[in-house]
Amino acid sequence: MSVTAKELAKHLNLSTASVSVALHNKPGVSTETRLRVLQAARELGYDFSAITKEGRIAGSIYYVRYINFRSPQEAPFFSTLSKCLEKEVSDRNLRYKSLIVYGDEDFEEKLEFLRVSDCSGILLLGTDLTKDRFERFLSLNIPIILMDTWFQSPPVDCVKVNNIQGAYLATEYLIKTRKCQPGYLQSSLKLYNYAERFQGYCMALETYRMSAANSDIRITLPNMAGAEADMRKLLKSGNHFANCYVADTDAQAIGAMTAFQEKGYRIPKDIAFVGFDNSIYSMNSTPGLTTIDANPAGMAQTALKRLLTILRGNETDHLKIEIETRLINRNSA
Repeated sequence: MSVTAKELAKHLNLSTASVSVALHNKPGVSTETRLRVLQAARELGYDFSAITKEGRIAGSIYYVRYINFRSPQEAPFFSTLSKCLEKEVSDRNLRYKSLIVYGDEDFEEKLEFLRVSDCSGILLLGTDLTKDRFERFLSLNIPIILMDTWFQSPPVDCVKVNNIQGAYLATEYLIKTRKCQPGYLQSSLKLYNYAERFQGYCMALETYRMSAANSDIRITLPNMAGAEADMRKLLKSGNHFANCYVADTDAQAIGAMTAFQEKGYRIPKDIAFVGFDNSIYSMNSTPGLTTIDANPAGMAQTALKRLLTILRGNETDHLKIEIETRLINRNSA
């Protein structure tokens, strides 16, 4: 026989209102209290299906994108991920809302909005989120799945691209096809994802007995126009360039590729490029850009499944989930 919310409250020496808030994943109780209620509910046989069956979750699933003004706004990965999330939530007949939070503009106001809203769970895109800002999101006491980044602490469930694997695949492909050590187009914007991609590049070099100390590493802006302008300046220097390059982003690879083409270089005969993201830019460039597919659809599906598992009260441990990437072979390498 299942226990009622009123019986749970008596067992835990809590008010019925506090137990109801915890069971419905609403703001108003601490994380410690919420986890205590959920654990007792599972142990005593509380029937979660009455409030958390798909389609009957109390409140809305919010997709929250955190932006500061250093972020490469043109990256199409973000819009693709948003569309995939909306479809996943819609397919399950759940209520879905989206919200943009600007780190330098209306951060506290948007947090307060979430606190008093009908938000039951948050899918938080934290590509350029800082740890202190993430801790402010946690203070809402609303279940959160962090996407596209990760922190060692505090504990958090996250779903992210396997950046290390993707950059490793790109580097290995160039080593095998070009029979030489690839260079690297590194973003001037320092983000967690880019740091991991460079790590994957270095790991592939090490596997093939090469050293990053001998690599031609060029720093450019992570957007197309900026990378093209930066590479034009570097080409004027007359310095030696590598035979091929792995880039932090598709936009960098295409911008650099354009600059080399203006100087008469043939792609990929004279120089080759591999990007990262499999964006619409990579499909429409000339030639088409060989790239790493970051699989935003897989990230959206996995993040939502994980959030629903938590909302059902079936999980209290935190997981770090990495979405596998794959190489898309076009004509730039």
